[in-house]
Amino acid sequence: MRIKLIGCHSTMNEVQAQGRAQEMDCEFLDYSFHARPDKLHDRIQELINESQDYDLIILTYGRCSNSMLGLLSPSVPLLFPATHDCIGLMLGSSARHMELFKENARTYYFSQGWLDYGRTPLAEYYEYEERYGEKKARKLIETLYGSYKKAVFIITPGIKELERYRQKVQEIADFFDWEVGEIEGDISLLNSVVRGIRAPETIYVEAGQVITLETLSGGHS
Repeated sequence: MRIKLIGCHSTMNEVQAQGRAQEMDCEFLDYSFHARPDKLHDRIQELINESQDYDLIILTYGRCSNSMLGLLSPSVPLLFPATHDCIGLMLGSSARHMELFKENARTYYFSQGWLDYGRTPLAEYYEYEERYGEKKARKLIETLYGSYKKAVFIITPGIKELERYRQKVQEIADFFDWEVGEIEGDISLLNSVVRGIRAPETIYVEAGQVITLETLSGGHS
């Protein structure tokens, strides 16, 4: 079976850690697309259109601000996780993500990929400071992140230099005066998707079927 994987940089480390990346053609998109769901949608659709000679197209994107809505693969089925975003994917399910959210809604989660390729709140602050000066930057960042009280690092398999990532999270937490914590990740759902397995919490879309809100709320194979 010829498989094409289209994923976010935030999941690249975990995909590669499984040792599956060499068995399929992978294309990982820049994390900055998250800021523009319309652009992300268009880019994924372009890649789907270019991948119609495969047997299966795997996406490591979840709903991601509904950027998946309206995607269509004319001749090749699609398989992707039924999570809202990469945090749910790294935690193993949307259900676990929601459980943790109910326990503490003021937690900001970080994964290895997020720290490597994303735009952290601290990086965002420095951008604003350079553009607007310290006073306005602090006001903006307080508006965006003032409700958070804790930074939690999701530990997933295959992380090298773990202490370096812990230090990154600590630096962000110190700046915002957040508590710091860690949680064991669960990449069983990601494993299923990358292996092309239709399982609970995956969504399988037949060739020629447009992704709708009903498709995204299915959450089953």
